[in-house]
Amino acid sequence: MTETTAAPGPAGHLMDAPITSVTVFRDGARVLRAGLIELAAGPAPVTIGDLPATVDTASVRVAARGRDLALLNVEVRRRVGTEPLREEAGRLRAEVERWRDAVHALEDEDAAEQAGLGFLRHLSEAAATSLARAVGSGRAGYDELSGMAGHLSASTASALARKREIGVRRRAAERELAAAEARLSAAEQGGGRPKKVAFVEVMVDLEARAATEAEIDLTYHVSGASWRPLYDLALDRERLNVSYLAEVTQQTGEDWPEVELVLSTTRTGQSQTLPELSPWYIGRPQPPRRPADAAPMSAMGGAVASGATDGPEDGPQDRPGAMASAARGQRTPHGARMLAAEQAESESGAGLAYTVARPLAVPGDGGPHKTLVASFDADAVLDYLTVPVLAPEAYLRATVTNGALLLLPGRARIFHGAQFVGETHLGTVAPGEEFEVQLGVDDQIKVERKLRRRSTSKALLGGTRTIDIGYEITVENHRDRDATVSVHDHIPVSTDGDVKVRARETSPPPAETDDLGELTWNLVLTPRESATIRHRFTVEHPAQVAVTGL
Repeated sequence: MTETTAAPGPAGHLMDAPITSVTVFRDGARVLRAGLIELAAGPAPVTIGDLPATVDTASVRVAARGRDLALLNVEVRRRVGTEPLREEAGRLRAEVERWRDAVHALEDEDAAEQAGLGFLRHLSEAAATSLARAVGSGRAGYDELSGMAGHLSASTASALARKREIGVRRRAAERELAAAEARLSAAEQGGGRPKKVAFVEVMVDLEARAATEAEIDLTYHVSGASWRPLYDLALDRERLNVSYLAEVTQQTGEDWPEVELVLSTTRTGQSQTLPELSPWYIGRPQPPRRPADAAPMSAMGGAVASGATDGPEDGPQDRPGAMASAARGQRTPHGARMLAAEQAESESGAGLAYTVARPLAVPGDGGPHKTLVASFDADAVLDYLTVPVLAPEAYLRATVTNGALLLLPGRARIFHGAQFVGETHLGTVAPGEEFEVQLGVDDQIKVERKLRRRSTSKALLGGTRTIDIGYEITVENHRDRDATVSVHDHIPVSTDGDVKVRARETSPPPAETDDLGELTWNLVLTPRESATIRHRFTVEHPAQVAVTGL
């Protein structure tokens, strides 16, 4: 396969190859086109043209199938053509005429309603005179007079309402007409100069020993496309439904019709080559060098490799057909059925690909287009986390084991049943990995933290002063089921050898403590039950030393 920018060779067959499948990476896409063409015996050059300028010419692959058919050569050409503005101006002129006709039609509707109102006024005057005479002579009563007046009033009100509605539509049409006239004026001010248009065409040299029908597949990579994951997490008692969504955007220069859409998780690493450790040197501090002489250093002391990028693998090495099929409707470890997506693993095992169940049209307008990747249910182990020193609230969290899907980092909306309660963020979760989900604040778990003790002892000159501090934390469960609550608090940590912090009493004893002063209690509360945690500590320091941070 070669690439050239020369003019086309001898005229051959022009082939229409519509898009049949698209694989979207985190940064880029692979497009598959396919078409049929009747060929006579002998050499048969075939041209597939009007491909977008974003095509990576090194990624173009062609496959041809047919009886006694040989594929001799593939040539990719980048070309620059001209697109006369006359055609665009004609389209805009037709648009102006269409809106002008719409305005005239609405003016006619308004005139017809106005004529109807005139007739109603004339009828009202004639009816009033005739009915007045009939009432005066006793041939008609006041009921007939009231009925006629009500009918005329209702008819007039209905006609006025139709006139107002016509006025609204006419003003909207006039605005569209003004915008269309402005676009036409801007196009005509271009002076009719041709516009340069870049595109790619693929020349395929075939040879058939006899007349045959050839089936040609064309694949290529394009830039300007991406997808990102989104999640809907719906909690129903102790079951968590995970809806895995994808938001696809593309500005590749072509529109993708409703065809098979595959989403790939493949990406490159932070280094384009296999990472290698450099020696980690330590020693006596050296005088600082000028910034221009200093190489950027990694956290472990090694020089950072240049040219590293972060994005999906989107080059010609991603061969078409590099995915093995997987059974639709796999089961998660919890026995819940995975819906919608068909998952496949690449031959190299470097990434996963999900075939979206419903074809999705994605125009090249750069706008977001959402689709469902998969949906599955999983058992959720629920508990609460509270850090009352920061916020007197209990946060519901669920511990869930992922199913067969690779969950990529993305924004997640949280629902309790059908009620939206907030948003969170999911990190990367491998298939079968356990992960935690923050499901918002539960106001039925009440938390309160109070300072119950603070005293400072007196000290003689040069002696030791003691600060005694105690806190009380109350947790109440107002739910109709048991609640497991993890309560976190802390005591100070001294950075000065002369300042000593001592834990004096905790009730109940904490389940966990660490060297940074964090205390953790795990409470299990029955419905309507409350629990109280008390802990006290002292800070001892020389009387002449001031202590900050308390």
